[in-house]
Parts: sequence; structure tokens; C-alpha cells
Amino acid sequence: MKKMQAIMVSAAAVLGLALCPAARAGQVFVSSESPHFVFSYVRGGAAERDLELISAARERAYKVITAFLGGQAGDKIKITLYPDRESALSGGGAGVTTGDAIRVVYFGFSPCYEKVSYGHELAHALSYRLLGGRHSVPLLAEGMAEYLDQSGRNLHEWLSYKSRILGYGGRFRVEAADLAYGDGFSSLSYTKSGSFVKWLVESGGREKFLELYALTRWTGALSPEERLAVFKDKFSGVYGTSLEGGEAGWSAAVSAFGGKALPRLPALEEAEVRELFAAQDAAVAAKDAGAFASTYDRLGRRKIRYFDGNLTFYMEKLLETRVEEVYNLGVKNGRRALVRVKRRFSDLTTRSIDYYAEKLEDGWKVQAETWR
Repeated sequence: MKKMQAIMVSAAAVLGLALCPAARAGQVFVSSESPHFVFSYVRGGAAERDLELISAARERAYKVITAFLGGQAGDKIKITLYPDRESALSGGGAGVTTGDAIRVVYFGFSPCYEKVSYGHELAHALSYRLLGGRHSVPLLAEGMAEYLDQSGRNLHEWLSYKSRILGYGGRFRVEAADLAYGDGFSSLSYTKSGSFVKWLVESGGREKFLELYALTRWTGALSPEERLAVFKDKFSGVYGTSLEGGEAGWSAAVSAFGGKALPRLPALEEAEVRELFAAQDAAVAAKDAGAFASTYDRLGRRKIRYFDGNLTFYMEKLLETRVEEVYNLGVKNGRRALVRVKRRFSDLTTRSIDYYAEKLEDGWKVQAETWR
């Protein structure tokens, strides 16, 4: 029998949610338990409707992840499932695991991250409990979470896709930025880390991987030069070969997918993305700054310079947009795409721009851009 307990948000600490922010007005959290989890979610939301599926999927993931890590995790894992990004702990709505407490967004639409990669944050929580209470360097900690995320993706294949879409070379190396969190650890870094861990486990076994994980736990605190040197030393000690030799084997595993066509969105969703940029051009023609701004994700947009007070000036310069390519980047919160466009401006210049767009509660929205 499910144990249900209704609570008002102001009393959230009763369920061990003291670290969570207050939910939006009118939201009431309830809880339910399974053999290894305590789930907290908003009454009447998508998580409550899908609770049986959520519980079954995470119980399966628990067995897989604990078998990999070696051991049982003790007390039940607490998972808070927020109904939307506004309620979530992080501004952009990404999942957060603090110690062994998991807080994620569970959307009503599909695909969404917690319906596809529900093992990622769980791997962080269980590794915290079973591997000494401290995560290793991001290359291994995030890589292991990607490897165990239960999405069924081939991480070598996806690294091949993303590296070609984003213009990276075909040979992959471990860099100092992979060994500490910061600006150098990017969205590609997660796929890169997952692919590296997949290669380590499948070529050398889980025992060697877990040994390297433990030996490099404090490496991220060192300077960039020191951390890379220490990682190389620990790697060669565990695997009996140089890191450069390992990188060659890893790159070969990824290059096997180099001839595959780049992934595209389903036809209907690609049409929706193209309509998003047509809507921007229509807003420019109508001189409607509000309509133009509505094509951007107000919570997730990052480093878009013309929202810092000069949007009208930017719109006055923009003449037209031509969408050239739309690539599938997988699922972040919702499905994500890289949109490669050319924009023509009134000063007769044409600029190539890469836009990152994501399908969220209110449809496709632009989140970031890179001028090329």
C-alpha cells in the first residue's frame, strides 16, 4: 500500500525537504514510498499521475546502479519531483543532487529528461552513499552518471554526433577542464565524459574504473597543470598504459560512428523549430519587441547580449533569417536542437549564428546562441 501524506509547502521540512525552496502558491506536496525511495510531488501534477511508472523505473535503475557500485544503499533515497522549472531549486530547472537527496523537474510532456535519463541523478546519490561520501572528478563522476542513466543511448555514437555538429575534431583527449567544474566543463563535456567512462568500463572492467574513481577523488582541487599530471599518473598506475594510449583506444571506439548521418529532429518538430524563427522575422516586421522576446526562454536563456537593454536596436537592424540546418541534440529538460542560421542585417552584413533551442512547457524556445 502506498503511504500518502498531504503537507502544505510551508511544512515541507517534515518530509526532509528543508533544503528545497518554497513552492508556488497553491501547490500541495504529498509523498509516497516504494521499497527504496520516498517520492515527494505536487498533488494533481504529472508526477502523481505517472507515479507507478516513476517508481517502477527507478526501482529497476536502483538494482542496476547498486550492482555496478557494489552494495546496498541503506535508508531510502528521497526524490522531490517538481512540476515546473519555476518551482525547482535551480533557475534553469536542471536536476540537483545534494549528497543523497535528489531534486528534479518532472514535466507532463514527452520526451523530458526524467522520463529518459532518470538514472543520472540517482547514480550521483547512490555513489555518494556507497563510494565514500565524495564524488570524483567530473570526467568520472558525470561520466558514470551518464553511463548509468538508463537512457539506452550509445554514448560513443552520441559523442560522434555532437562533436561533428559542434565542429570538434575526431580525436578525443582528457583535458584539465574535464577534471574540475567550471566554465570549461560544457554541455558536450557530459557526453564526452559518458563516452570515456563507457570505454573504461567496457575495455578494463568496473573494478579498475572504481579504483581510478577513488584515487582521483581529490584531484579537482589542484591547479589545472597539477590535476592533469596527477590524473595521468593514476591512470597509468591502474591501467598499466599511458593516458595517451588509452585516449587512442577511446577515440577509435568513437570514430566507428563517424560515417553515420547526423541526427535530425522528427519532421513535425523540425517544422516547429523553423516556425519559431519565422515568428521572429514576423515580430521584426511588426516592430513587436514583446512577440520577439516571447520566442526566447525567459528562464533558461544565457548570454544573449541584445536582451541587456538594446533589443529594439537589434530588431531595427535585422532584415531576415534563413534556417539552414536543424540538428537533434538529444534531451536536456525537453528535446534540444542546434539551429544553424544565416541572418541578414540592414548594414548589408550576413552573419552565421548557431542557436540552441529546447522544447519546453510552452513549446520551442531559444536559450543560447553562438555567432560564428
